[in-house]
Amino acid sequence: MHLDFNSIRRDKARVVATSFLLFLCTVAHSQTPVPTADLTGLSDPPGLSRFAGSVLVYRNDSAYDEVKLPVSKTANVDGKVVAPKTLDRAGQRAALQCITPAGKSALEVLRNYQQATKPAGFETVYECAGDGCGRTPDISRYYFAALVMPESYWASVGDRTPAYCGGSQRIGDFRYAVFDNKTTGATLAVMTWRPGDVSSYCVESDYKSRASVFVVSIQPKAREQLMEMLTASEMGQSLTATGKVAVYGILFDTNKAEIKAESKASLDQIGALLKQQESLKLHVVGHTDNVGNLPANLDLSKRRADAVAAALRRDYGITRDRLTANGVGSLAPVASNASDAGRAKNRRVELVLQ
Repeated sequence: MHLDFNSIRRDKARVVATSFLLFLCTVAHSQTPVPTADLTGLSDPPGLSRFAGSVLVYRNDSAYDEVKLPVSKTANVDGKVVAPKTLDRAGQRAALQCITPAGKSALEVLRNYQQATKPAGFETVYECAGDGCGRTPDISRYYFAALVMPESYWASVGDRTPAYCGGSQRIGDFRYAVFDNKTTGATLAVMTWRPGDVSSYCVESDYKSRASVFVVSIQPKAREQLMEMLTASEMGQSLTATGKVAVYGILFDTNKAEIKAESKASLDQIGALLKQQESLKLHVVGHTDNVGNLPANLDLSKRRADAVAAALRRDYGITRDRLTANGVGSLAPVASNASDAGRAKNRRVELVLQ
């Protein structure tokens, strides 16, 4: 039997070429274009207008959230982006992303937001562009955008959505500003850019011809007190029954370990319990939600536990040998971290019998 190796090689080449063409056709067919209307289920928050002709491709709300908006040039320290100065706000938060009509520059978009908010009493408290903002090559969790977008953004947009396509790498014409209303307490952050290298799942020419804009709005609102404060007696009963008790009335600002003044009532009850039961020894255990990376959360939870133990020693005369501080970060959740309510339950201090 005679084998025609040249023929075999040609057949293999045709198969490879055909497969590659089929792949290209499949990718082209499944590419995501710029939508012509707001994505299903999305709408503007009350009282917040957008750039004319733009389409809404992402929205995420929180009934109560704390944000730290950069108001200085950022830097990357040990692979993490940090801002030396921030404007800290807490309240009802809305975050949304739009894609503007073709041909609009990021500067034009930013100036329109600036002009539209001024009559309502907003003042520009910070503005930057490009390298003046810090490192802004990509819309990713490793650069400037990570300080403005919710942490949940990166997991929710996938790699084929208009929001993801409008992000991209090697972006250009980056602009950012923070507008603050001293009368109402409301704050607005606007971040806008021109997409660069987009995913192969996106119609690149569509997105590169349009500016993307991301807006974070914070409206002042009191935090709902959903967790009842436990009395010293109730804490003691829980410790006897289960060996531990979760305390939700000890509060901290986001990413900080300084105890807030509103925590005094719960600290009073813990102090009373320890004075009533003089032989009681406790582990003070800090817990966080899963926002951020695990090493940072482990460190934060330990520092918060240390702060609680220090406050009980300093203000209530509890001896050092009765309290041991530990932090477990997000490793022991009591609810799903997929919702605001679940994350709130996971952020707690627990007292555990030694």
